[in-house]
Amino acid sequence: MTVALLPYVTSAPGAFLADMEPLDEGPRFVRTRGMSRWHRPRSGVRFTDRDRIVYGCWCGYGVGGSERAGAFLSADEPPADEPVCGTCEGRAAGAGHVASPTGRRLIFTPRWVDPPKNCPASRSSLFEELPGGRVGRCLACGDMQPLRAMGGPYNPRYAIVQHPTGQALVEPCPFHRWRQLTARDGRAICACGRETTK
Repeated sequence: MTVALLPYVTSAPGAFLADMEPLDEGPRFVRTRGMSRWHRPRSGVRFTDRDRIVYGCWCGYGVGGSERAGAFLSADEPPADEPVCGTCEGRAAGAGHVASPTGRRLIFTPRWVDPPKNCPASRSSLFEELPGGRVGRCLACGDMQPLRAMGGPYNPRYAIVQHPTGQALVEPCPFHRWRQLTARDGRAICACGRETTK
């Protein structure tokens, strides 16, 4: 069973579109082997010179790769015990596609509700340098982490390495969560000016 796809719209200049062919139909469900749930494709494009298909999903994710190499999976109906992206399902059904059977496990995980896996101060100057200059205390989570030169010749900086979020992560801003942290008086606060606490 295939579904009708919406036109593939891009802002890429025409020179990059030479080997692209828009798809007007595609599989009902797609996912890569690493994805935690099945998605519904909204649009699709085939790269003729590279044996590659990319589907844009209703939730915003992209799924694609070589068809022959099995880079992605497709199905008319995923196995009953495997979850489906709730955002894709709702939007596809709203656009007139056949909805999944009643009882299907739908998943939606809002971003920025749970603390991030990697500390939001990673690879930034949000640290207090400790004696010796090789280790710093992260202002966002309190962990001690190595300091490194980063950014290359055109954007050099000295920053704390990427690290998992520590136990003492600052409280999130009610409007920006941990997205706009900055340093003031040796503490991490939101750039909007709201104080955070540890």
